[in-house]
Formats: sequence, C-alpha cells, structure tokens
Amino acid sequence: MSTAEVAANCLRRLEERDFRILYALEGALNSIQQAKVEYLEKSTRLHRDEVIFRLERLQKNKMISKGESGYYLVSTGLDAIALKAFVKRGLISVFGGNVGVGKEADIFDVADDRGNSYVIKFYRLGRTSFREVKKKRQIIPAEESANWLKACVNAATKEMWAMRKVRAVGGVVPEAIARERHAILMQKIDGVLLNKVMVLDNPKLALKSILDTIKLAYVKAGIVNGDLSEYNILHDGERFYVIDWPQSVLVSSPDSGRLLIRDLRNVLRFFSKRFNVYYTFEKAYDYVTRLDSEF
Repeated sequence: MSTAEVAANCLRRLEERDFRILYALEGALNSIQQAKVEYLEKSTRLHRDEVIFRLERLQKNKMISKGESGYYLVSTGLDAIALKAFVKRGLISVFGGNVGVGKEADIFDVADDRGNSYVIKFYRLGRTSFREVKKKRQIIPAEESANWLKACVNAATKEMWAMRKVRAVGGVVPEAIARERHAILMQKIDGVLLNKVMVLDNPKLALKSILDTIKLAYVKAGIVNGDLSEYNILHDGERFYVIDWPQSVLVSSPDSGRLLIRDLRNVLRFFSKRFNVYYTFEKAYDYVTRLDSEF
C-alpha cells in the first residue's frame, strides 16, 4: 500500500490536534529537521502530555518518524496534509484506485461531491534513494527526508506553473486545477501512453499534433519540456497530451537548446520505428522554434 493510500485511510481518524502536530513538523522542514517535544509544545500550544500522546499516535500511523534528537515529517504525513487541504477546499471527497506508479510520482483517481472525476499526482522524488537506505537501515535520516520532501513540493510547484503556461497558449496538456504541497489535482484523461499505441490512423498528423504543443511551449510560453518521449505523451483516441513538466526549463536557460534537441530526437525516433514516419530533425527543429514555419 502506498503512503497516499495509508494517508487516505487514516484521514477520517486523524483529529485537528493531530494535524496541529503535522503542521508544526511541516513548518520545521525549512529550519530544524528534527523537532523536540518542547518545540512542538510551543508551536502547537498543546500541553506536553497531549503532544507526546499525539506524537505516539502519529508515529504508529506512520505519519512521522523519530530521530536521534527529535521528530520529523515523512511522506505519509505530507500526503495527509495535502489530502486534508484538498478536502477542505471542497475539491475532492472520494479517493480511488492507483492509476500509475513511477520512479518519481504516484497518481490516483479521485472525485468530488458532484461526481466529477480527476487525478491527483503525488511527487516521490528520492523514492529510489529511500529504498537503498532502507536496505541498510530501518529509518530514513531526518535530513534526507526533509530535503526530498522539499524537493517534491518544489517539483509540484514547477509542474503546475509550466502546465498552466503551456495550456494558456494553446498547448495540449492536462488542466492543472489545484496544488497542495507536493500534490497536483488535475484533469483526468482517459487514454493510454503513446508507447502502448500500436496503430494510428494518421501517424504523420499525430506527430504534427505533438510538435504543435512543443512549438507553442517554446515560442509562446518560453518553455522546453526537457524530458519528452513516448512515455509522457497520453493519447485519448483523438488528442495527444504532453504530460510531466517538472523538469521543464525556460528557453533562456543554458540547457534549453540541448534539452529541446533531445526531446525532438526522442519523438522522431519513436515515430520512425513504430509508425514508419520519417521527418528530419532539421525540419522538426525549424518548425518548433519559429512561429511562422510550416510543417
């Protein structure tokens, strides 16, 4: 069971005073990695006995861990904080099944009270590192946990910003509805990843559609995806959605040229092998970097 599923199952049982502890530990991520009981007493304005009771309760539910000098937040706790925020805003009321698990994210089906379906993407940067550490120890060091949790929040913030910018200029990307900490609530696309698509009615037109989004992102939004491949393009039978933008860079970045070249080569290579569509790199590069160029 993923940490998000654990958090969702515990959400109804957690009380406001539990969350006062979680919020205090979240606040400590940017200053002290491990919070002592005295710090939590002051931050939460709870009696010492109450703080200790809540800490034991949260530790039992795997929301926090105890280090050598205090307590600290872990992924499950941050998941619970994010989910509670979405619920409080009236954005979700039902937590569904797992849609996908990757090296850097978990995605789940959710719905609101009106029956509208969405997905939530939780960032899991450092998951591989955590697994390696756990082979040798029973607990993740507080400093490493804090650094990765902050990195996950930063990645979600960046992807939300990039998706909204690209969508605003006409790029075909899922709608990013809201963000809470390291989690993004977004439009649910009923489709499959391009790498699983074996037949297309018009593969050349499909390639143009994908390049159109990259072109609009580059020319109008000033953004390069930076990790484009058949594994982050979603096809719903009609449209091709470019997903996963946390690694995107501004066109003004020193790495943007290299990343754009890699993105284009990845897509062109896939279309030539899978669909026998041969489109030169030079033409593709000219098309996506110039607004007045034609496919």
